[in-house]
Amino acid sequence: MSKSTSNFLKIIAMLTMLIDHTGAILFPGVIWLRIIGRISFPLFAYLLVVGFKHTRNVNRYLIRLFIFALISQIPYQYLSPGRFNVILYFFIALLSLKFYDKNNKRFYIPIIVALLTEYLSISYGFYGIVAIYLFYHFYDNKTYISIAFFMLNLLYFTAYNSIIQPLSIMALPFLYVNVNHLNIKMNKYISYLFYPVHMSILLLIKYYSLL
Repeated sequence: MSKSTSNFLKIIAMLTMLIDHTGAILFPGVIWLRIIGRISFPLFAYLLVVGFKHTRNVNRYLIRLFIFALISQIPYQYLSPGRFNVILYFFIALLSLKFYDKNNKRFYIPIIVALLTEYLSISYGFYGIVAIYLFYHFYDNKTYISIAFFMLNLLYFTAYNSIIQPLSIMALPFLYVNVNHLNIKMNKYISYLFYPVHMSILLLIKYYSLL
């Protein structure tokens, strides 16, 4: 994947995350904001796999995720007390991919990690780990990615009788976008900083609007 296309997906993921968190923090009764927000996680999860496949140094990638996970946990505690933020989730997922890749793809590694995220009450839990490993295994075939992710969300709907999260399949068309001709540039730290900064701003708006 080209840098331009990767940056385009980051922009879409950040915008839909902003819409989602605007709904969660400021307008909890406006469900369509949360629905649009379902696009964000699959794109970030896919980009995590892209980063894992193409990074020259996985350890540096892990360190960046861990540092920003710690920073993000401060505002996230006000948003979801007692839970851990999604950057920590991606750190755990990336670490598991590293071990999985270096240990002959032992099937029990993603299972253990998925159960761990459920136990620790980290955002997206079992569902998200399965999605990330589907993106990893079918990385070279977007048709297989689409089918597998659709089936995962169908199973989620069947298990939990909830339509909101399964609407994350709306992210799939973006995986087919190619915008190499646009030459979109972005500093790699923007997407890391965006997460804690936008949450902090939304929380401050909520706090001062209640005064």
